[in-house]
Amino acid sequence: MTRLALALLFVVTAAAVGEDKPVGQPLIEVTLGESDKLAIKPGKWAAPSKIATTAELEKLVADKETRATITKAVDFKSHDLLVFAWQGSGGDKLEYTVAESYPEQVRFTLTRGLTKDLRTHTKLFAVRKNVKWSTR
Repeated sequence: MTRLALALLFVVTAAAVGEDKPVGQPLIEVTLGESDKLAIKPGKWAAPSKIATTAELEKLVADKETRATITKAVDFKSHDLLVFAWQGSGGDKLEYTVAESYPEQVRFTLTRGLTKDLRTHTKLFAVRKNVKWSTR
């Protein structure tokens, strides 16, 4: 094997074995448990809160266990956290597509539900810092 192939093999193996937080992925959906709490008021879904540091996360999330869950999933050195919080139908769905380019581009799209019930929705996504994202 050449040196380059060995180096690539080492990097891929180290990333697969040693890290819980994937650095190379453009987008990671962060799921919270039933007991986790966010202190964020619902707003417009198309204007998510962007959190770039653990200090900003502490301002948003007072609960220590919830912060620990989020920091376990998000490496703030390589990713920003987008927090979407809105009110709408219980059938609302927030979906995303990732364009195959470098850096990748992520487009978030909300599909409104048809039911007349009013629910609060919260979705968290860790987006790599060099990824361009937009809402539609």
